[in-house]
Amino acid sequence: MKARLPFLCLLLCLCLSSCKQKDPVVAEAYNAKLYLSQLADQIPDNYLPADSARLAQTLIEDWVRQQIILHEAQQTLPLRQQNFSRELAEYKNTLLINAYYQLLTSDSTRFEVSDEELEQFLQKYESRYTVNREIIKINYVKTSKGSKVVKELKELLFDDEHRVDEKQRIEELCADSIEYFLEDNNWLYLDDIQNEFPIEIKNKESILTQNKYIETEDNEYHYLIVFLDYKSRRTINETEEEIAAARMMLIQQKKQAYVQQQLDELMQRSLQSGQVAMPGGR
Repeated sequence: MKARLPFLCLLLCLCLSSCKQKDPVVAEAYNAKLYLSQLADQIPDNYLPADSARLAQTLIEDWVRQQIILHEAQQTLPLRQQNFSRELAEYKNTLLINAYYQLLTSDSTRFEVSDEELEQFLQKYESRYTVNREIIKINYVKTSKGSKVVKELKELLFDDEHRVDEKQRIEELCADSIEYFLEDNNWLYLDDIQNEFPIEIKNKESILTQNKYIETEDNEYHYLIVFLDYKSRRTINETEEEIAAARMMLIQQKKQAYVQQQLDELMQRSLQSGQVAMPGGR
């Protein structure tokens, strides 16, 4: 292997030799050559000269290292362990087939899922994905006992109109709190909340009427809790993420069905053309 020149000297040599050579050799190892054009293809056009030089040096060193390992492998491994013809052919076939599938499904409009389809899917599988655990939507603030912001926080949180309209102010007041949660659309398990806070809800069905606002404390912390919604069980369509996942599942099902249809038709055309022969005359 040729000794590596300092990179700036190498660039200078390449620039001087570019007039004589159409595509100068950047590095050489065990009769393998890395050309300037191959190196340039890997460097983004928008890189600054200094960044390009650093990346080029890294690429060259990686290439040389790879050639050294390849040479050692070729010298060390028996010939039977160097024959990857079958693996390479199978890999190529897999790449071609995947590229063909991607081409078949490249028109995304063909697989759009309507709101009606999504609703039918959610209703069909709702019982399968139902979890018999009570869930709630809440806002809460956990702060230290004696905190000076408790009074204002309570006035805002325990008033539905202020809680919605002055969300930013509430977040500002919560900045120094131990913990807070002000998401209105996220469902949480009720038993987790009861384990986290010093509260006991005996009549859960009356959460939104009799126990909507809770102020309590323990030896260390002061708690302000607002219950926003309650359900006795959790189903598949409780969050936007789950609905998006269901839509994606339907899209994938449509793609798979379409690809299978195209493959079946391709199979029939191939058999009818006489270019394919199968046992049983199919």
